[in-house]
Amino acid sequence: MRRIALVAVVALTALSAGEAQAIRILGHGTDACSVWLRVRTTPQASEYREWMLGYLSASAFHKNKDILRNMTYTQVLARVTTECQRTPTRRLDDVLDGFLR
Repeated sequence: MRRIALVAVVALTALSAGEAQAIRILGHGTDACSVWLRVRTTPQASEYREWMLGYLSASAFHKNKDILRNMTYTQVLARVTTECQRTPTRRLDDVLDGFLR
């Protein structure tokens, strides 16, 4: 639970810093999609899933945009996986930012 809270704080801090500045992201979101594709069926996947959901939840809260309203947990992960399969060199946080557009 502490990890999720930390992710939310990091994400909110990053989002409040403004779009024009370079934002430092900590955690699994800085990994390339290829890493997610490799670990998604291993026990380590839970760390990535929690990071991604925390990032999305904090981003949605900060932007006051209910991006997860009509999506299930499984749908979120499927969308991330599909995007990562298309562009395995892309960073996970970049993929997740696509949910906000």
